Amino acid sequence: MAFPVPRPPRLRGGPLRWWIESALGLYRSAVLAALTGVVPAVAVAVGLGGRRLASSWSAGSTAPLVVRVLAGLGEALVVMVWIAVAAWIAHMLAGRKLSQAVRRCAKRWLGVRIEEAYRPVPPVTRMTTGYWWDGHEYHRSEREARRRAKVHARFHDPQLYWEGLWAVVASVTVLPVAALPWLGLVGGVYLTLTPGLLGFGVAGIVAGLAAAPFAWTVFGPLATRFLGPVPGSRLGERVAELEAVRADLTQTQAAELERIERGLHDGAQARLVAMGMSMQAAERLVDADPDAAKAILAEARASSAAALAELRSLVRGINPPVLTERGLVDAVRDLALDAPVEVTVHSAVPSRPERPVESAVYFAVAELLTNVAKHAHATAVTAELRYAAGQLTATVTDDGIGGAAASAGSGLSGIERRTRAFGGSVDINSPAGGPTRITVAVPCALS
Repeated sequence: MAFPVPRPPRLRGGPLRWWIESALGLYRSAVLAALTGVVPAVAVAVGLGGRRLASSWSAGSTAPLVVRVLAGLGEALVVMVWIAVAAWIAHMLAGRKLSQAVRRCAKRWLGVRIEEAYRPVPPVTRMTTGYWWDGHEYHRSEREARRRAKVHARFHDPQLYWEGLWAVVASVTVLPVAALPWLGLVGGVYLTLTPGLLGFGVAGIVAGLAAAPFAWTVFGPLATRFLGPVPGSRLGERVAELEAVRADLTQTQAAELERIERGLHDGAQARLVAMGMSMQAAERLVDADPDAAKAILAEARASSAAALAELRSLVRGINPPVLTERGLVDAVRDLALDAPVEVTVHSAVPSRPERPVESAVYFAVAELLTNVAKHAHATAVTAELRYAAGQLTATVTDDGIGGAAASAGSGLSGIERRTRAFGGSVDINSPAGGPTRITVAVPCALS
């Protein structure tokens, strides 16, 4: 995964611009130092208290050297434990708020949106025994079950541990770098007030102001790396998405097979059965009443023509010959000729895309044109096919009444399901009153 690296600000526009950038950099450095310094400050303060407590145990000791060395190691171990516990408690209490503040800074200052994936609180369920199940254990009351579910989701969230790693990394990278401009500025002011050190003080102030516009940008790549979704959760989300796509495809395939079976049973099969019965009747009448036999045969011929037309229509719904022989663009133009509304087709696709993608986009456009004819009350429709940056897009725009939405069970929701199977997306822009613009985008390669 590539992480965006912020560009340093361009110091153009003269001295005034430089002063503005320096002041802004000092402000941002102070904010970052405060956000990344809370947990280390608490840990150090508690560690110093632990050191005093541990040193009091061996104060004034006249024990042998080996014992004093072991006591010193024990003091160091106590201090480390105190620091670790204090840092853990501080992170558990304030880590999420601090991390969210850093994400907001990244969005406002760098234009980088860092997604978060906190574990949701699972619902509680009342069992037939009267106890409440929170997903992990049983409780006597609903209130206790909800409280324990919230605590478990909070303290067992992988995102929280990932943010703890951010706190550790930021305390040794972002914090000292963000504090450098202030150290240079404050230290320079102090040196200028010290006799004989005026030159060093001025150099420190200039160095602090010069570093201010750039020092704060160090948090960009690190925050993007450690404050984004946990890698394991991203994989889990992708697996869940693929499982949902697989379930949708299974349902879509079953519905398509049912449609084909119904079309054969109610259409061509019924006509073929009727045609066979008519021909049998004609065989009985061919000697006794030739005219009646001819009339029955004429009806059978008409029925065979109708059955052939229905079979062709069914085949076009499965794999349109024009799509197979001439490609997506001509197939969409063929749809436009058969549409009850005037459809204008524009294409900027240099060659044929992959066959599965071509078929998916064709049926998506066919569904969109059908929806326009049924619901939009439009007078003009435009279909645009484009290919750029490894992505095939089909956009259908109409001047109808608008209000289209991918509600459950609608044709648009079916298009979304089929498009997600190819890693694509559907963008719907249909305000009330129109116009409606729906874009289907699918990544693919051209032949």
